[in-house]
Amino acid sequence: MRSDSYIPSSGPFHRFDVRAKLVFTILMMVSIFLMPTIPWLYALVLLVFMVESLENGPSRAFGDVAIIAPMIAVMLIFMPLNARDGEPLVQIASFTLVTRQALDGFLVVAGRFLGISLVCSLMMHTTRSFEVLLALSWFHLPQGAGVVISLAMRFIPDMAATFRQIRESQRLRLPDPDEKDTRHRPLSSVFPTLVSLIVGALRMIPTSAAAIDLRGYGRANRRTSYRRLETKGMALALHFLVALLVPALLVVLPRIA
Repeated sequence: MRSDSYIPSSGPFHRFDVRAKLVFTILMMVSIFLMPTIPWLYALVLLVFMVESLENGPSRAFGDVAIIAPMIAVMLIFMPLNARDGEPLVQIASFTLVTRQALDGFLVVAGRFLGISLVCSLMMHTTRSFEVLLALSWFHLPQGAGVVISLAMRFIPDMAATFRQIRESQRLRLPDPDEKDTRHRPLSSVFPTLVSLIVGALRMIPTSAAAIDLRGYGRANRRTSYRRLETKGMALALHFLVALLVPALLVVLPRIA
C-alpha cells in the first residue's frame, strides 16, 4: 500500500523483526486494557511515548499526541453527560457538573485511546509497508485480512500526516480582514481542518481502491512476492521472546508492586 508513514532510522525497534513487532503491538494494546489503575495506565502510555521519542524524535511523538488531542477534547466536553448519579466532584449551586465516576471514565477512555494510537504509530513509523504484508502472510492470514489489518494499523499515522499538511497549508493563507481572531477559540479553529480532513479522506477512496486492486485483492490465484523476511533461527526466536516478555512484565508489575 502507498504510505509515507515509515521514518528511516537505525533505532533498536526499527531493527526488530516485523513479525515480533506485530506480536508486540497486539500484546501492548491488550496490556493497555489490563492496567489495574489509572496511574499505571498513564505510566504505560508514557513508556510508549518515550520509546516513540527515542526511535523517531520528540517532535514526531508530540505530533502523534497533538493529532488526537482534538478528539480527546471532544470527549472532555461531553464528560459532564456521563455518570450523572455518581459522587459530585464539581458543582454549580445545586447542579452537579462533573462526578468522580465521570472523570475516572474519561481518564480511562482517553488513556486507552492515546496508548493505542501511540502503539500503532510506533509500529507504522518503524516498519515498511511491504514488511507488514509479508509478516501477515507469514502468519498464514488470508490476503484480504492482511490488507484490511495493514490499512487499519496505518490509518492513525497517515491521518496524522494529512492533518499536519492541512494545518500547514491553512497557515499559509493571507489573513481575512473580516475573519475574527480565533486565538481565544482553539476548538472552533480546528473545525475547518477536520472538515478538510474528512473531504481529503473521501477523495482518497479511489486511490486506495486502486492500490488494493494492484495488490491483487479478490483474485483467486495464490499471490507471490519478490521480497523475503531476513531474520531466521535463534535471532527470530529471541525477538519473539522479547515481544512476549515485555508486555507480560508490564501487566504483572502493577500487581506485585
